[in-house]
Amino acid sequence: MKRPALSALAAFVAMAIPATPAAAQEIVDGGRIDAIIAVARNYGSATIDTQHDGNPKIAGRMSGVPYSVFFLNCATQTTCNDMNFYAGFLGAKLPPEKINRWNQDKRFGKAYLDQDGDAVIEMDVNIQDGVTRANMSQTFAIWRLLMDQFTRFIGFGKS
Repeated sequence: MKRPALSALAAFVAMAIPATPAAAQEIVDGGRIDAIIAVARNYGSATIDTQHDGNPKIAGRMSGVPYSVFFLNCATQTTCNDMNFYAGFLGAKLPPEKINRWNQDKRFGKAYLDQDGDAVIEMDVNIQDGVTRANMSQTFAIWRLLMDQFTRFIGFGKS
């Protein structure tokens, strides 16, 4: 299994995160949605919204591409254990073999075709016991890189 983008991903993330010792030690968890949305805004536009079950979600844009972050496994509407990053590409119809190739070659970001045959990419993150703010920022940096790679991979936005 080849993973050529992994070292590039690590280098990108290392350069994207400035060294800030105090911020790096701040713990962010599913009870700190405000801190997570603040991190998200460092990577593009992001607003807080509510899912149909009352749990929070982030509606954002990176490089012009819309995405959502769903907060899951919530004990209350403000204390959640997991995050699900999601981007769907309406009209991006791909053969299953191409989606399978993405999943074979990439470690992060699972891809699939939704019920309408449109391409989707997701990434799950556990935040149950909290992560540092720097780690949360790295998570968003990885998501941005994945979305950039995936949009190129599926030819989204090309005329």
